[in-house]
Amino acid sequence: MKRLMIFLVFSLMMLAQTPIVQASGENEPNINSESAVMIDAKTGDILYQKNSADKMYPASITKIVTGILAIESGKLNESVIVSGNAAKADGTRVYLVEGEKVPLKKLVQGLLINSGNDAAIAIAEYLADDIPSFADKMNDFAKKVGANHTHFVNPNGLFDVEHYTTAEDMAKITQYAMRNKEFREIVSTKELPWVGEGWKTTLRNHQQLLWDYPGTIGVKNGYVDESKHTLVTAVSREGLDVIIVTMKGPSSKASYWDTMSIGDYGFQNFERQTIPAGTEIKVHDGKKYALKEDLMVTLPKGEKPIKHVTSKGKLQLKNAEGKVLLTHKLFEEKPVKAAAVSTATKSAEEAGTPTFFHQVVKASVYLYSGLLILLAFLVIMRMRSQKVRHKRMRRVARSYVK
Repeated sequence: MKRLMIFLVFSLMMLAQTPIVQASGENEPNINSESAVMIDAKTGDILYQKNSADKMYPASITKIVTGILAIESGKLNESVIVSGNAAKADGTRVYLVEGEKVPLKKLVQGLLINSGNDAAIAIAEYLADDIPSFADKMNDFAKKVGANHTHFVNPNGLFDVEHYTTAEDMAKITQYAMRNKEFREIVSTKELPWVGEGWKTTLRNHQQLLWDYPGTIGVKNGYVDESKHTLVTAVSREGLDVIIVTMKGPSSKASYWDTMSIGDYGFQNFERQTIPAGTEIKVHDGKKYALKEDLMVTLPKGEKPIKHVTSKGKLQLKNAEGKVLLTHKLFEEKPVKAAAVSTATKSAEEAGTPTFFHQVVKASVYLYSGLLILLAFLVIMRMRSQKVRHKRMRRVARSYVK
């Protein structure tokens, strides 16, 4: 019985530490990809995850970062002269020719729609002169959006042991990129005529779910031997916008099926809820404060957010498991009198002017120290007196024996 109780306590502790935000529905997807995540694209709340923090190799979904950096450079209308290094790129290309002049926007289209590795190198060299310098920009960008377990060394995702990310980080990166109108427009393009010096064709977007899964609006797939199949998908349907990332899928078909299964699960089980501006929130002292802006959280259907206001004036919206989904400053914390007294005391001490309270404390410390010293002195004197007495008694005893 004792062992059973220990096991139950341990199990509960482990469950409490598990950072999973999922509905408890019976239709939770069973997927083949080794890692996956689904987030609400508006709130960032995690709706489903499987090993989403595990280190993975991204392959061509790396180009999401390259694309958004190019768009945000403000140089889309400028012309790029293609280098020999770019023209000789390995893997999927748009067949750029050395010396060819191509608008930066066209390179971004070839990068994101047709997954051109040559376009990726041309973009990197134009924006940062060389690949390592552009990789630094990529890593700075990743940190800016909170992708803290990601490291890039190239703009196209060709395998390198130091080029890695996580499903959760890729969701954050894509969430940021999809807020950009230009990026969103490019990744949602199904087909685009391409006329270049080395290739004339119609590009067809490699994100197959643009045709096969209702509501899909992009964004990118990828594959190298070491990463297997990676896929990032943005879907907007039924008042919910989600970003789904699957990594290390055993096949292209498995990645697509996994993504659709996760998406179906999300749309069936979750809804985004809005607490509108003007809503009055009652706090512990009975006062009410009106929200100055809309607050949004995503929860299982039928579940309402739990509102909690901290002593510091922060409103926390939690789910049924107690996980904080959103924190919003409701009011400024007012200093209490005790804090004012403490501050005054500290200021007086720093200024070298002792307060009455400080003087009392100081005097008490001195008095207590003096009593301790006196007590120690009396103990020592008593021990010495007893020692002398014992010596005298031993001398008397020896005389009596004689």
